[in-house]
Amino acid sequence: MSYKLVVKDAFWQILGRVLSAVAGLLVIKMITPYLGPLRFGDYSTILKYFAVWAALADFGLYVIALRKLGQIKEESFEKLKTVYGKIVATRFFMIFVVYTLAIFVAYLIPAYTENPYLIWGLPLGMMFSASFMVAGMLQAPLQLYWKMKHLCIGLVLSRSAQLIMLVTVLYILFPGQEFDGSTLSIFVFCLIMASVVLSGIVQIAYVHRVGRKIIPLNLKFDKEFSKDIIFSNRQYGVAYFLSSFHTLVVLIILSIFFPTEQNFAYVGVWALALALMEILLVVPQSLGNALIHKISSKSKKHILKSFGYMIIFTIWIGIVFLINFAVFGTQIIYFVGGEDYLGNGYIGGDVVLAFLGVVLVLSFVKQIFNYVFVINNLQNKLLIINFLGVSIGLIVGLPLILQYNLIGGIITQILLEVLFVLGAIFIAWKNKILPTINRNYYRTVIFIGFVILILGFYLESMIGYAHFLSFIMMVVILNSVLLVLSYFPIKNIMKQIY
Repeated sequence: MSYKLVVKDAFWQILGRVLSAVAGLLVIKMITPYLGPLRFGDYSTILKYFAVWAALADFGLYVIALRKLGQIKEESFEKLKTVYGKIVATRFFMIFVVYTLAIFVAYLIPAYTENPYLIWGLPLGMMFSASFMVAGMLQAPLQLYWKMKHLCIGLVLSRSAQLIMLVTVLYILFPGQEFDGSTLSIFVFCLIMASVVLSGIVQIAYVHRVGRKIIPLNLKFDKEFSKDIIFSNRQYGVAYFLSSFHTLVVLIILSIFFPTEQNFAYVGVWALALALMEILLVVPQSLGNALIHKISSKSKKHILKSFGYMIIFTIWIGIVFLINFAVFGTQIIYFVGGEDYLGNGYIGGDVVLAFLGVVLVLSFVKQIFNYVFVINNLQNKLLIINFLGVSIGLIVGLPLILQYNLIGGIITQILLEVLFVLGAIFIAWKNKILPTINRNYYRTVIFIGFVILILGFYLESMIGYAHFLSFIMMVVILNSVLLVLSYFPIKNIMKQIY
């Protein structure tokens, strides 16, 4: 099995995510000016609130399941079917328990219960999040048998269904709807929320249809099996849950202490920049999921070398997006959300997006370290890293956010990510599983990134944020130069991953 097979599998995952991301950008482009910063803040609050609970419902089971199923795959197909059915049943159990608790807690938060849009939208957000969790586990057969092109198709179909519904609601049935607190505006808001539920249902239907042909799904809830897999990995599960805070905690704090019902637009502004960043977080997940069950039987030296090159590769990808966020942040926010989301002399979505580019690079590195711990069966070590990171981050960050709102959020977000990365590096070094980094390639990637960043700021100074064609031309020029300069070193890095 060559590195090309790993790259091909990862390619389909990334392609699916990219196409889904493009559709996601269209969704954001459609709803941000339609809803405005306040109601878009409500939309994002609902999705991010349940995203936190989704991490608890997952409990790290998907990555653990891939490792376990990858090992069983070589032994017996019958055993593989049985264990797969038990794992999916365990996921359903976790979904029921966690989301029941989540909806109960949501209606205890005053900032949410005082907002009619949140009151009616929360159940729909819960349904989408639960459907997303189900689809996520049902894709395991596609991952195991190199059929990730079907995940790509499923993502495209789900996004297409959402876009069709949104076009119908926004442009045909209710064009120019004012969100003034009226019953009709609440109903339209719920229809927009229902579009994400539809996307989740479509994805479940397609992935299940294809996946059951590879591994037939026979659900069987085995109490002892579920208890064992949950409790034996409980430290990793809690760590996985805490790791979700690194991108969500700032928005949740803003939504509680600066509620949209009091006309604070901070949540909507932050949410737009965050949504653009989060679209890209699937890159290391796709690479890691494609690699983890393929090299688990290799030597420790080989594994650490592979992950070392993967870290360099993901850093390069992160730098590409960091450069674009930093250089073209104003143009990106303006064309996606409109002028209401810009700072115009103050801290706006453009500034937030630029700093979230730094967070993106750090997050890429942290996610690869997660796979390093899992493949070395040291995933429980992540608990102390994430617990201390979240604790210190909240102790320092909460007062900053309350005092300085978006500026405090930026500082808190970067602090959390730095703490996570430093903690991961330290624990990996202490346990002698620190990935082997080729310093020459690492320095080359950083140097190229620095040169392109300087070039980017020069090009940006030549355009204004309202000149779309000039903006596109500069983006193409900048990224073309970056691609040419980095092609050969990145090609060599990819060859070393497997």
